[in-house]
Amino acid sequence: MTEAYKSMSNSMIMWIACLPGILIVLFQAMKFFLKTKRSAGELGLSEKQMKSAIRSAAITSIGPCFVMLTTMLTLMLYVGSPLAWLRVDFIGSAIYELQAADLTSKALGVELGSAAMDSSFLATSALVMSLVCVPWVLFVALFVDKMDKVNDFMSGGNARMIPIIGTGGLIGIFCSLTADKVYPVKTQIVAVIAAAVVMLIIQKYNEKADKQWVKEWNLTICMLAGMIAATMAHSMGFLVA
Repeated sequence: MTEAYKSMSNSMIMWIACLPGILIVLFQAMKFFLKTKRSAGELGLSEKQMKSAIRSAAITSIGPCFVMLTTMLTLMLYVGSPLAWLRVDFIGSAIYELQAADLTSKALGVELGSAAMDSSFLATSALVMSLVCVPWVLFVALFVDKMDKVNDFMSGGNARMIPIIGTGGLIGIFCSLTADKVYPVKTQIVAVIAAAVVMLIIQKYNEKADKQWVKEWNLTICMLAGMIAATMAHSMGFLVA
């Protein structure tokens, strides 16, 4: 990677070009937050309940942000800070953006981090990152208002089944995110097992203690425990391919 490429990918022009998109995301976040507060008031939720929900959501997001931040630092090396900041703000998945950059480099025959990276790679990466996620945006725009009908169909008209189906879907999502970390067996499986054990311990403890801060911090604690355990296992050469 040349100094000219670094200068171009982190130039003021790139910052100015990426800023409008980031401002749109901030505007949407504030709009949704204010609308949520109004809706909560209409539903009869107290100020204390709203503050508790906001605090819980903020704390729960800390763990995933650690993972996203470490991946984003790598993405910044390849496409520069402005574009990395814009893309992660828009999609919230640094891993997806990193995969898009990797696919672009392979298609152009350019090795990530090499001196061959130029303006063509940067422009193509930006297009790939933006266009590949368009189906997600279209699906939400076209079908989000029809999800009530989907819920009714899947639950067979039984409202009590909706949270059960939702919980099952959530379990399925987390299983799909960890399946490729379990097999083939490598150091990553240590993170999965360690996080699961820590979560089980926390859940058993809080069944009796019933402490609110434990409910808020459990996901973050488990993710950190998994990362630390996997890092220690890797440094000791355990299950390293």
